[in-house]
Amino acid sequence: MKRFGILGLVLGLLAAPVAQAQVVVKKGRVRVSVEAIKGPSGTEAASVLRGDLARSGAIEVVPADQAEYVVGGTAVAGAVSAVVAAAADRKEVLNETYTKAWRRATHELADEIVKRLTGQIGIATTRVVFVSKRTGNKELYLMDLDGGNVQQFTKDASISVGPNLSRDGSMLAYTSYKSGYPDVYVIELASGKRTRVAAFPGLNSDPAFSPDGRTLALTLSKDGNPEIYHMGVAGGTPTRLTRTRGTEASPCFSPDGQRLVYSSDDRGAPQLYVQPLRGGAERLNTGVLYATEPSWSPDGKQIAFNARVSGIFQIYVHDIATSKSRSLTSGGVDSEDPAWCRDSRHLVVSRNGKLALLDSLTGESYVLENGFGDSTEPSCTQ
Repeated sequence: MKRFGILGLVLGLLAAPVAQAQVVVKKGRVRVSVEAIKGPSGTEAASVLRGDLARSGAIEVVPADQAEYVVGGTAVAGAVSAVVAAAADRKEVLNETYTKAWRRATHELADEIVKRLTGQIGIATTRVVFVSKRTGNKELYLMDLDGGNVQQFTKDASISVGPNLSRDGSMLAYTSYKSGYPDVYVIELASGKRTRVAAFPGLNSDPAFSPDGRTLALTLSKDGNPEIYHMGVAGGTPTRLTRTRGTEASPCFSPDGQRLVYSSDDRGAPQLYVQPLRGGAERLNTGVLYATEPSWSPDGKQIAFNARVSGIFQIYVHDIATSKSRSLTSGGVDSEDPAWCRDSRHLVVSRNGKLALLDSLTGESYVLENGFGDSTEPSCTQ
């Protein structure tokens, strides 16, 4: 759970195979029944698949007698085979085998079913990094979007916060106090190689990858108050992008990599600003008095952010075309740290120490049960 400013930072610191069948595009939710899946991992795979399809927002999982399509198959430790057919005439829409660990294979199957039956982008294969102090220290963990397959990723025995995954999921940037000071590190997920890329005097925080993964935007206070800088992902000399009397934080790149959105309290309470890499910031008219933690949707059309309303943090979404903002959450529980999924429809958010998947179209949400009592600051692969 983050708060704006240096004090707030310290306190809160924390390819699937393609079949040749024609894609069926349909508006509304498609009714799908998942039949018994055979094999040693079949029962678990069927349960995971039903959950993946339901969370997509595009499919309704129903009993067989109500279904438009039915799914059957076999799951073993290293592969999942599946057939998707029309319920009326059993005409096959998909017949594929995914040769990976059964859980990953099932997620890939779910995404392909969503694509084939609805034309929408599936999100089941999304991976989420988050912060938890389960060990007594704030460390980073990685999990599947359904909350399963949790792995502890850092063991710094210190404060590890502000994680940001590169778009392709190959790298992770974060802030760690393992040296005794807030420094920025980049980890290559495949090899585990870790590089300290920013250890300037003062604050080094809020790293965010560019869409191509070659550069980082981050907050540094090496020249005075916290400002936004731009630098290579391997480190080097940073380029200063903002010059104000306030505190700039939480930069996030636009999908084309040409602009940044960030929060600044230069004019009082923190607000959101959009700035091209060459300068010229403009304030976003969000319609709220306190806005932080912006997250730009992958399609470039929306910016999600934290809004403090009546002392409670809520998730808002700002539509860039209309310049209008709307609330996705309400009530007496803090909802924070929005992170978009690749479909530009769903967000993973932190709510009362739990991670939740939030549908920005319907307002529906699912708690992502990972067995942790505290989970904050999610970041998603695209």
